[in-house]
Amino acid sequence: MDIGFIGGGEVANAIMDRLQEVGHRLHHHPHAHGCRSLRALAERCDAVMLLLPDARAVERALFAEHGLAAGLSGGELLIDLSSLSPDSAAANAARIADLGGQLVDAPVSSGAMGYRIDLGGSDTACAWAESLLRVFTSTVERTGGPGTGQRARLARSAGRTADWTGDDPDGLHRLLRLMAFDEADCALSAG
Repeated sequence: MDIGFIGGGEVANAIMDRLQEVGHRLHHHPHAHGCRSLRALAERCDAVMLLLPDARAVERALFAEHGLAAGLSGGELLIDLSSLSPDSAAANAARIADLGGQLVDAPVSSGAMGYRIDLGGSDTACAWAESLLRVFTSTVERTGGPGTGQRARLARSAGRTADWTGDDPDGLHRLLRLMAFDEADCALSAG
C-alpha cells in the first residue's frame, strides 16, 4: 500500500520505519509546507498520516489551496496523529467527508508502555485506520465518532484514567491540555 506521511521527529521516524518494515511504500513529506506536493501526495497514496505540531499546521496541510483535500478523488483515508482540540478534529473530519474522503483523529501518545492511540471517526474509517495503526502499536482504543480520539487523549492526560502513564513528569503538559479541554467544553455549552 502507498502511504504518505507528513511530519518529522523521533516518533514520526519510528512509525515510518515500522510501516516500511512490513512492506508499505512510504512517501514522506517532512513539513506541512509546500502544498503543491501535498496535493500530489494525496493523489498518489491510499492513506496519508499527519503528525504535525498544532491545529494551524494540520489545517494548512489539509485545506490550503494545494493541500491534501485538493488531491482527494474519493475514498482516501487521512489519519491525523497530531494533538488538536476535539472540536477542530471533528470539524476537519466533516470537511473531508464533504469532499469524499475519510479522516480519523488518532492522537499518538508515548510513555513507559510504548505508543497509544485513541481513535475517533466513522466505523469504516476506524476499521481501515486501525489495521495500519496496529503495525506500530498494539494499544489502539476506538473511542467513537470524529473528535472523540482527541477528547479521550485529553481526559487521559488530565489523569482521569489510571491505565496509562504518559511521560509528563512535571505535569505541565497535562495542565495545559486540561485547560484546553475545559475551554472547549465551555465554548460548546455557551453556544
